[in-house]
Amino acid sequence: MQIGFAFFQHADTLEAMDEIVFIVLPFFALVLTGYGAARGAVIEASGVLGLNKFVFYFALPALLFSKMAETPIAEVSGESIFVVAYTCTGLVVFALAWGGAKIALHAPTDQLAVMALGGIYGNIGFMGIPLLVTIMGREVAAPLSLMLLIDIAVFIPLATTLIDMSRTSERSHRLVGGVVVSIMKNPLIASIVLGLGFSALGWGLPQALGGFTNLLGQAAAPTAMFALGAAMAGRPLADGFGEAVLVTVFKLAFYPAAVWLGMGLFGIGDVWRLAATLGAATPVAAALFVIAQEYDAMPVRASTAVVLTTAISLLSLPVLIAWLT
Repeated sequence: MQIGFAFFQHADTLEAMDEIVFIVLPFFALVLTGYGAARGAVIEASGVLGLNKFVFYFALPALLFSKMAETPIAEVSGESIFVVAYTCTGLVVFALAWGGAKIALHAPTDQLAVMALGGIYGNIGFMGIPLLVTIMGREVAAPLSLMLLIDIAVFIPLATTLIDMSRTSERSHRLVGGVVVSIMKNPLIASIVLGLGFSALGWGLPQALGGFTNLLGQAAAPTAMFALGAAMAGRPLADGFGEAVLVTVFKLAFYPAAVWLGMGLFGIGDVWRLAATLGAATPVAAALFVIAQEYDAMPVRASTAVVLTTAISLLSLPVLIAWLT
């Protein structure tokens, strides 16, 4: 694979920039719409909380369930080396982001979990796949889809489980029981487990159920971005900006570099290695704000991280595409 630096000399890169702008702009439009609605008192704080609960308890679980149920188990197991490479790299960076945040900020466990998740959880589903497939072709769809599944099945449950554990105050034998109950009540984890069950049993999704969950799941991204903008109204960007910058450095710089190296160590082929690296370079997913808001774990800083990484990715993604191709 040839690597070059002639970013501004290639028409293909400028075309990639156009594609990124046109895909990212609707996300900003949704954020601005939510911000304007809150600033204009069209929606109040209680309404924002209601929107967030709708995403957390209904739309996002429906999306996760349908994604897991519609993916054959054989498709994941057939690419076991890639799955292992991406999972191991993500866990290492999750741990490093956790440690970096703990050293720099001395934050409590629930906030550390949110920041560590922000360092690796990208907007692959709603931005990465449509953008990179358009620019690079259908051959990158498979690795990006596997990355999305790993984010859903491994990294989100890891972060929310750590938050649940940090919220369990019992020190006796009831600790384990309390954590298990909290995890079982988590709608994100429950939807993932249920979807995996459907997939493993080979049931597939009945047409009516699939239509319902897909329709409901489509509301997750726009509602989350709208709620994110509404939550930012009246709050200065400087609030939690330092934490957002730390998440941004890990997500847009350190994580793509780690994925590139990790894929090389595991001997992953050029196309899949490139797809994984660019997928890792996508901005923080809006679902991070939804999780942070639901758990009341630095939601303002999480929302700032989503907006900041999305804005920076307008430049960073085309640069990375030009550099690696």
